[in-house]
Parts: sequence; C-alpha cells; structure tokens
Amino acid sequence: MSFLRKMFSGKVSGEDSRRFLVEAMLGAMEADGDITEEEMAAFEGNLNNHKLFEGLSSDELSRLTDLAADALRVAGGGKARLPAIAEALPSHNQRLTAYGLAAEICVSDKQLAETEIEFLDAMQKAFALGDEETKEVFEAARKHSGLLTLEERSEKVRFLLPMFVRCMALMASADEEIHHEERLAMRAILRAIPDMAVLTHAEIDEAIDYALGQVAGKDLKKELEGVAAEVKASNDRYWVTCYTMIVSLADGVSDWREIEFLGNMRTTFGLSETQMDTAMKTAALFPAVKLGGDAPE
Repeated sequence: MSFLRKMFSGKVSGEDSRRFLVEAMLGAMEADGDITEEEMAAFEGNLNNHKLFEGLSSDELSRLTDLAADALRVAGGGKARLPAIAEALPSHNQRLTAYGLAAEICVSDKQLAETEIEFLDAMQKAFALGDEETKEVFEAARKHSGLLTLEERSEKVRFLLPMFVRCMALMASADEEIHHEERLAMRAILRAIPDMAVLTHAEIDEAIDYALGQVAGKDLKKELEGVAAEVKASNDRYWVTCYTMIVSLADGVSDWREIEFLGNMRTTFGLSETQMDTAMKTAALFPAVKLGGDAPE
C-alpha cells in the first residue's frame, strides 16, 4: 500500500474483502434498473449496523462504496461482476453473508422484480450455494421486510377485502343514499389495487353487492370500531381510509355526514392529520394515481 493510501484511506484498501460485500449489495440495488428509497435505506442500514462493518468511519465506508461502484461500472453491471466477487470471497460463510445482504436489498421495497430474482439466482450459482441454505437466508430477509409470497398475499387480500368494502359501503351510505357513481367507484378502486389482482372481477363484485346490502341502518361508528378490531396494521388502515375517501368524492357532492364519517375514521383508526391530508390528496388524483404502498408517517 502506498503512503498516500495509508495517509488518506484509513483501514480500507482495494483488497479489503468487505468491498465485495458492498459490490453484492450494489449489484442487487441496480438489478431492476431502479434504486428505490427503501433499497438505499437498507444499504445504508447494513453499512452502519452490520457487524462486519463495525469500526469503519464514514469516510472509509464511502471509499468501500466508491471502490465497489467503480468495479461494477467497469464490469458492466452486477451480474457480470459475480465471478470476481465469488473469487474474492472464497469462504462459504463470506458468500452466504453476501447473498443475505443482497437479498435484504432486493426485498426491502416489499417487491421482487424478475430481474432481481435472476440476479439472486446467478449469485447462488456463482457462489455454489445450496438451495436449502439460500432459501433459509432469503426467507429470513423476506419475512423481516414484510414481503409476502403470492399465497400469503392472496390470503391477506381475501381477509382484508370485506373490511375494505365494508368501509367504502359505509361511506356510500353515510348520506343515507347510495349513488350509482359510488358503486362504480368502489369497483374501480378495488380493481386498481395491485394486490387485488389475485381476485376475480366476480369475487370483487360479489363482495361489493354483499357489503352494500349489509350497511343499511347500521351504527356507522360501531361498524368502524369493528373494522379497526380486524384491521390492526397502520398501513392497512391508512389505505382503507384513502379508498373510502375516493368513494366520498365519487358523486361530486360534499355532505356533512360524510365529513363526520371521515372524522370518525381518523379517530377510530388512530391516523394523524398529515396522513388524512395525504390520503385525501391521493384520493383526489384517482384513477391517475397508483394505489398501494406505505402510509406516510
């Protein structure tokens, strides 16, 4: 190592094996061609909290990242760089760690693109890792991130659908008159939610018809309390509220009973004014806006 590197690079050099762990993470970040805020947060979290990076200063972590990014750029991407990463990480434990860090990046935004699957498969092959061990590492990362499998997502959607529809039906009936536009809005909303793609249109329409037939004459506040008892996740409560707001806007009429109902939703679901404001802005953009994602803080 030159005296310049000793003076300005701290403990990090181009031969530092941790650089190749960073390469694995950067390769995962670029795999789908879109680096999300969640991926960046997972990357920075690993650098700051993983025991292998303990004791490194921010400058040293930046140097590791620069070295890794340069290597990926010269190689033409993460997949092209995998053989070199495997060679630089000869031990089984190092390779399994690199795979785990990459998996955490891929699932951090609760989505798994086909190109990310291809990258992880290529990494498993280049690292000569077994199916069972990589499955165990991936499952740990997936469950920690909250990413659902198709089966889990289908099960969750089928559980939440009646709750979503119930709140929308309660909103539609809040002014004691269910308008045709409100019924159409309910159908359009549910079909615009990506996770609802696991349901058929017939299943969605059946749920809407059943819910609308059940809400007449019900105590709206008690009904909301019943939904809150079933829908416990803050993110799900936020989106139930957003969908309900879309229904409230569907007939183009502002009614004081609808406003009161939304106030009850906020109180019952424990949402902040910021969340309510953001939900209403999103609702006003429908159908141009994509529905789903994380609720604002």
